[in-house]
Amino acid sequence: MITEKTLVADALRNSKAAHKVFSKYNLYCAGCRGSAQDTIEKVAENNGLDIKKFLSELNAAAKK
Repeated sequence: MITEKTLVADALRNSKAAHKVFSKYNLYCAGCRGSAQDTIEKVAENNGLDIKKFLSELNAAAKK
């Protein structure tokens, strides 16, 4: 399960479908140096995303 404390790199590594969710929001975290340190919460906060919606989409994608 992806939570707000999950590192971006871990979310992307554990779910190929998560890439699509990040791309939907024009977040290209896979190539970003910060992905190993940034949490889902930090990315959502820094980009003005609704954390609950973002997590819901990431977890739905992870189940695919």
